[in-house]
Amino acid sequence: MKLPERFINESLARHWQVDETEESFERLMYHLEHKTNFKPYFEESINKLCFDSDKFKDGIIVADVGAGVCWTSAMLANHPSVKHVYAVDPSEQRLKHAESVLKHFKVPEDKVTLINGTFDKPNIPEKVDLVLLCGALHHCYDEDIPALFSNIKNLLTEEGMVLVANEHYVTPSWLVIRFLSFIKNFRRLKERGLSFTALRAPDQFGGEHWRIRKELEHIFSSCGFKANFFIHEGDLCKDKPRFYQRFGWKYYHAFLENITPCDIL
Repeated sequence: MKLPERFINESLARHWQVDETEESFERLMYHLEHKTNFKPYFEESINKLCFDSDKFKDGIIVADVGAGVCWTSAMLANHPSVKHVYAVDPSEQRLKHAESVLKHFKVPEDKVTLINGTFDKPNIPEKVDLVLLCGALHHCYDEDIPALFSNIKNLLTEEGMVLVANEHYVTPSWLVIRFLSFIKNFRRLKERGLSFTALRAPDQFGGEHWRIRKELEHIFSSCGFKANFFIHEGDLCKDKPRFYQRFGWKYYHAFLENITPCDIL
């Protein structure tokens, strides 16, 4: 599997560096609630889960894949309907700070298991009822998508589902802006080895992908999932939204229902 450079020996931004101090936790929460819409968007998505449905009456087990510092895992673990959360991330640095995040959220010690794993090797020991990909899918390279969803299918219980949260897709108008930007900066980009054939090549450092909605729908359907999209209002990174993000990005969450076996894209 191809792992983006940023997740190898990662140097974390200050707001992710949570330790035992209340100050560090307040800094994280300020980032999640005020500088961005990370927490409100995630809350909006999990509020649609209908934890009181018959499907979840016995409690659910969650796999949070790409959990980062585990603030999403903590929020789910504190829900009375959740029995256990497996929090998976490839960054050892993020998982190190996750232990403090869980303590600040007052998560019971036996409620979350931290796992150093990847999209193709999540290392989760049992079936789960919910797989969460929060701000994670756009880091997955196209060649690794089949392995990711094959693993998800193997992990899910018969009635399990996938929640893709805090994600974006780009619109055709964004593609026009991207093309014009390439023309304006052609000489500089050429020196970096980029060309017009790589208008939407993943960011080399972070692995970010810019997919249109039809591409996402194709990914989900090709891997045997029916997707139900919900669009958020506003900007995910509201403290400094760039023009092209306001103009050509749509922020969404989606619920994926398992319907057929996963095929290679």
